[in-house]
Amino acid sequence: MKRVLVVDDDDSLRQLVAEALREARYRVELAANGAEALRLMRRRLPHAIVLDLMMPQLDGSGFVELMRLNPRFAAVPVLLVSAADDAGEAATRLGARAYLKKPFEIDDLVQTIAKLVGAPLPARVETSAQFDEPFVADG
Repeated sequence: MKRVLVVDDDDSLRQLVAEALREARYRVELAANGAEALRLMRRRLPHAIVLDLMMPQLDGSGFVELMRLNPRFAAVPVLLVSAADDAGEAATRLGARAYLKKPFEIDDLVQTIAKLVGAPLPARVETSAQFDEPFVADG
């Protein structure tokens, strides 16, 4: 299952994004700032990162600078989310693969993650059908 790390200091937004990504069948980890995100990445590398730009302790810019210093982390795609007027410029400057300006539609976020890392695994299909005899095609 594809893993997405959501890094945002706004707890309610972080939880909303996490819930939407979980419903879309992604495995989600949460961090309230860049320092916490780096600690989580050392344990388990995500397939993508949803990153807020403005946060206390270690903001999005500082996080990306430190992340890019580690060859293991450098290739992880970043989706920058920000209310800043220059969000697009910041995304380009940081090498983010995509950005969304806050407020954004949650469906746009899920679709952007799918474009960055691919769709998650499809849900398992549960069946109650029982077969007494094996199927043999006539032909």
